[in-house]
Amino acid sequence: MKSTNTLTGKFLAGTTELSEQQSFLKNLSGAIAQNELCLHYQPRYDLLTGKSNVLEALARWQRPGVGLLYPETFITAAEQHGLIFQLDLWVFEQCCKDLIWFRENLDESIKISVNISALSCESVYFSQKLIELCKKYQLSLSDFVLEITVSTHIHDIRKVKAFCETLGNFGAQFCLDDFGTGQSPLLNLYELPIDNVIIDRVFIGSIGQSERSESIIRHLVALAKDLGIKTVAECVEKQYQYKFLSEICCDQIQGHLMQRPVSREKLRLAVLTL
Repeated sequence: MKSTNTLTGKFLAGTTELSEQQSFLKNLSGAIAQNELCLHYQPRYDLLTGKSNVLEALARWQRPGVGLLYPETFITAAEQHGLIFQLDLWVFEQCCKDLIWFRENLDESIKISVNISALSCESVYFSQKLIELCKKYQLSLSDFVLEITVSTHIHDIRKVKAFCETLGNFGAQFCLDDFGTGQSPLLNLYELPIDNVIIDRVFIGSIGQSERSESIIRHLVALAKDLGIKTVAECVEKQYQYKFLSEICCDQIQGHLMQRPVSREKLRLAVLTL
């Protein structure tokens, strides 16, 4: 039989963890409402032209007393505890504001790729909210690439398909994240009207180290081309990765080799060309 002290210790530890989680979620909700979040942008380059007219928006949380937090520290919590809808709407509205700034200060042809959780796409209200925000800022959904992130399982693919079809009628393009791993099965390519796929960073990081990984990337690129879908390689950090992806005719790349994510004000026109 376990001692009373041991059981009490476990209970107190569990209570402390629950309290910390509740505090974290309360702070995250407040951060969204009080604009403690910010967006950094990373260019996505066309390997044929060497130019970038798509910037991926990456959420950051400037948490007081803690510092700058990256998405992997709070996105999953937002998905699991009902904050992702609020978060995704904040991100999209900020992207609308920033797109106006980019077009006035950098290039009129710039588009923004916005990460949206599949859970938000399953909401019957979410597509209408995006349409309303575009009208509010006098923008078009064709100004955006909606990057569907599937870190959690798609519960109802019919709802996600309806979301894509509705916004597709307004000109939106769609990108499927983490292609080849996790919650991005081939069924999503069959069911959803996808324009782009992002090859998972696991494969990109293994270029030059794993012939299997390189073979998988070749076949993923070939499959996408057969389907009329463009391929994007993220997290490109080495010159030999760039060379390999160029040789197999991957369409677009992004990563620290070309440009790290930076705030809106730090992005310069010069970095939009390789």
